[in-house]
Amino acid sequence: MRVPCKTLGSGLWLLLAAISAFGEVPQVRVRLFSGSNMTQILLSGASMELVTYRAGEASLLVRDAFQIRPGQGGVTVSAEGAADMTADSVAVSAEQPYYLVGARNTKRYLPGAVVIRPRSSAYLLAVNVLSMDDYLMGVVHAELGRLEHPELWAAQAAVARTWFARNQRKFFDQGECYAVTDDVQSQVYHGWPADSARRARLQAAVRETSGLVLVDEAGRGIEALFHANSGGQTMPSEWYFSPRGHLQSVPDTFSLNCPQTFWTKTLDKEAFLTQMARWLKASSSDSEFRSFVCTYQQPVRAEYLMYQGQKIRLRTIREHYKLRSTWFSIEDAGGTVVLHGRGYGHGIGLSQEGAHAMAQRGYSAAQIMAFYYPGTQLVPWEAMRP
Repeated sequence: MRVPCKTLGSGLWLLLAAISAFGEVPQVRVRLFSGSNMTQILLSGASMELVTYRAGEASLLVRDAFQIRPGQGGVTVSAEGAADMTADSVAVSAEQPYYLVGARNTKRYLPGAVVIRPRSSAYLLAVNVLSMDDYLMGVVHAELGRLEHPELWAAQAAVARTWFARNQRKFFDQGECYAVTDDVQSQVYHGWPADSARRARLQAAVRETSGLVLVDEAGRGIEALFHANSGGQTMPSEWYFSPRGHLQSVPDTFSLNCPQTFWTKTLDKEAFLTQMARWLKASSSDSEFRSFVCTYQQPVRAEYLMYQGQKIRLRTIREHYKLRSTWFSIEDAGGTVVLHGRGYGHGIGLSQEGAHAMAQRGYSAAQIMAFYYPGTQLVPWEAMRP
């Protein structure tokens, strides 16, 4: 059973709750190792401060390493030279970033504070509390990986900040003690890179658009969606949800000739025809139907695959077969069919590989965002309308 926020110690609850005021750039509360069960957390760093909260009382312990485990209705803290302590929850911070080892013995290098409490009687919940720009350094690092250019990174930081502005209360409104997760439910965040030179480059790029968000003509923060590669044409938002003026279909030559522009996937032909016949209310043995499916062509992006008055969303086919995108054509290869596709991801908004190509060709962060989000402008967070 999940432990509700109201069971937190009063001091820790204030730490988490007082940072969500609207009108200025907030701190970020991001759940670490989302979707994983943690039975232990190890922390190491120079002179870390650990504050325990128990029945309204707080106490401080300074050490270079801590072990946290579920126990006795809360958490158990172990540290060298000190007796084990039990607490309702704990908060850990340090002057410099420190290491946290969580689920699957995965190590992360973290700035800010980490709040740890029981998720249930057997598992722990860890929430990283940090400044917006520190969070965005981690998001840009994780989301873009090998794609590196200061203007690309500055654009991605503004896009990620805007995404957060629109989604910052999603989990909190569900009764959680965090605003976002560290996985694809929100934006990928795995802390900072250990490489100090990369950290410095990330920090400089994030500062370029620090405090800025993208707004529409009405001054409201936009749905700042992004994906890996458009394949040469972005998708309009109404194919996935309601129309957005800034999420139109845009011809995108910048996303051509990139590592993830093209893809293929081979499927068993008879099984594929059977499934397509089920969706399109046809007979999988009908020669006309078989010819149509096995030679289907999609020269430009489409929302539906249609046959004799029936239709199926290409999104449904993509999700069923775990395809990289909805943009594909089909080749008959005897006992199999080969799907030849373009792009990677939903195709809406900014194409990361396309934006990288733009940056390499001398486009600024502002020009990149104007291309993928037409009709928008960058404004300070405080100027954004709720």
